[in-house]
Amino acid sequence: MYFSRSRYRVISIRFFLYAVILFSLYLCVSFYLMSESMNFTSKIRVHNITAIKLPNVVVHLDLKGFPPKLSYLKDLLPTLQELGVTGLLIEYEDMFPYEGRLVNLSTRYAYNKTELKDFLQTVIHFGFDVIPLIQTFGHMEHVLKNKEFAHLRELPTQSNVICPSKSESRLLIRNMLEQIIKFHQSILPLKYFHIGADEVYQTYYINKCKQCLQRHETNATIYLKHVKETTDFVKEISPQTTVLLWDDMLRKISIKDWGHAKNLRAEPVYWRYNMKEKISHAALYQYHKNFDDIWIASAFKGADGMTATLPIVQDRLSNHLDWMLLIQNYKFGGEVDTHSFKGIILTGWSRYFHGAPPCELLPVAIPSLYLNLLLIKKFREGHDMTNSHDTIDFFHKNLKDDLTEWLRCGETVDLDDIETKACSFNGDDLYKVIFNSDMIISHITYNMELILKYYTDDEYRQHNIQMYNKYLTDMWFLESKMKKVLARYYYDNLVTEYVQYRLEPTKKILHKFLKLNAVFM
Repeated sequence: MYFSRSRYRVISIRFFLYAVILFSLYLCVSFYLMSESMNFTSKIRVHNITAIKLPNVVVHLDLKGFPPKLSYLKDLLPTLQELGVTGLLIEYEDMFPYEGRLVNLSTRYAYNKTELKDFLQTVIHFGFDVIPLIQTFGHMEHVLKNKEFAHLRELPTQSNVICPSKSESRLLIRNMLEQIIKFHQSILPLKYFHIGADEVYQTYYINKCKQCLQRHETNATIYLKHVKETTDFVKEISPQTTVLLWDDMLRKISIKDWGHAKNLRAEPVYWRYNMKEKISHAALYQYHKNFDDIWIASAFKGADGMTATLPIVQDRLSNHLDWMLLIQNYKFGGEVDTHSFKGIILTGWSRYFHGAPPCELLPVAIPSLYLNLLLIKKFREGHDMTNSHDTIDFFHKNLKDDLTEWLRCGETVDLDDIETKACSFNGDDLYKVIFNSDMIISHITYNMELILKYYTDDEYRQHNIQMYNKYLTDMWFLESKMKKVLARYYYDNLVTEYVQYRLEPTKKILHKFLKLNAVFM
């Protein structure tokens, strides 16, 4: 009996050891294969590519709270045309000159109809499609912040989402659409119109308003019915117009709710700005089944943080390159032919939402915009490019010389040294001012915090006062330079806002030193 138990114990130990060894080998082999797979997929293979069918290349002009002068936008049009742009997506928000009951939706600095009409006629002259974008569900802060429309909020404390269950909400949206569509139709036929409809967080994630709860419908159904009513109204006013909408809320819809989308006369725009965000191929397949066409959207600015002052050009290039590599041979399951996406929208957000601070300004994002338009142009025209190991290597082998030429630089540029080159693009002076201001502000803030921390040390007090006076002078010169250059691109109210936003925190640190110095004097 003892022998049997002893032998059983030995066999069990051996079996356990063999199992551990085999599992270790499995892990090693799996890790090796995964590493090889990652190394393979990380290589950017673009040699002998076929030209991508991408009929529309649209640049997004986000006028949300930080609109450039129209004269500056006009100056950009010839270059955009040469780089293959086919249309402009103009997000008006409060910059459109509304009339009648809607007059309070417009900021007092809104474009007037005469100058806006002149700009749009110039856009048409260059052969661009004009695509107005008006938010009609979420991101409606500029509307719902007004007292006369506050009762239409989905939640009383939140001004971003309108209640889709109130008849007055639908009337308000119809009035907005009608004014904008008819204004544009007086200038040109509207080929496309964008109704926004993204990030409707209240209706999806938070307790809905009383009217929506009484409908006893799913979040998806409420969303889809509202979007359908909106698209139907656009088609009623302008039957030949194709309606676009951002797709992110559609991605959340279950298969059983897709039945409500079958008669949705619109085309989704699948937006993705971050490489960490995985593409939902299941969502793309649903769009393919339920809509006539699919668009994609990238970001040349406004996707690198709410307080970013300059785009991270390498990340913006990675975003566009990843899209091009994805769609060049994209096929849906069971289909032989490569799918042709309707177009790409290069978004350029000015603020993350209505009340947020301004992020990267349009003039400083011109290098990113030109670079990514050059990339798309190469893929659309089927240029033979050199395979690369990563994004930076791809840039050096395939885009560096072209970008240098289009930015009119005296010497070859790199992704992170544009400010040091003698470039002459439309915005280069502001680019250099913003870049230098970042360095100056960072330097002063760091040193002043050290000074304040050790201020009571008598040995350094006189030195600290000298540094304070120097920094005060630096800030004065920086403010003067920033105002002067900003005024070439923006109106006075925005110049004042931006300068205060960028410099006020550093001024407060300097003022804190002044008060402390007065105490110890």
